[in-house]
Amino acid sequence: MSLASPAYYGGTHFFLFVATTSFIGTMIWIFIYLLGIREALHAVPINWILTELVNTGICTAFYIIAFIIQLIVGATVHHAYSHRGAYIAAGVFGMINAGVYGFATYLLHLEWKSSRTTN
Repeated sequence: MSLASPAYYGGTHFFLFVATTSFIGTMIWIFIYLLGIREALHAVPINWILTELVNTGICTAFYIIAFIIQLIVGATVHHAYSHRGAYIAAGVFGMINAGVYGFATYLLHLEWKSSRTTN
């Protein structure tokens, strides 16, 4: 998030939006697991694995779009005083985040699939 700041261009605004909302969503899931909210709410009919799978899948898709846009913005900035290197680095880190979220989506898919067959 800090590499893409300040957001002088529209693509960087979108990248920061995706990075920030994904970060907040991930922090919420960490607190759900850390505080045991998932185990405490057995009476509430929420499919937690499917919910987390959908959330992580959406983050993956948006990160893929965002890092591509961010790399395009970084490659096209030609001002004398620009944040070109930082924008490109942010795009590369976005690519890494997309890979990690994609792998997490795959693992959650396997867990969701196995939980459906055992019930």
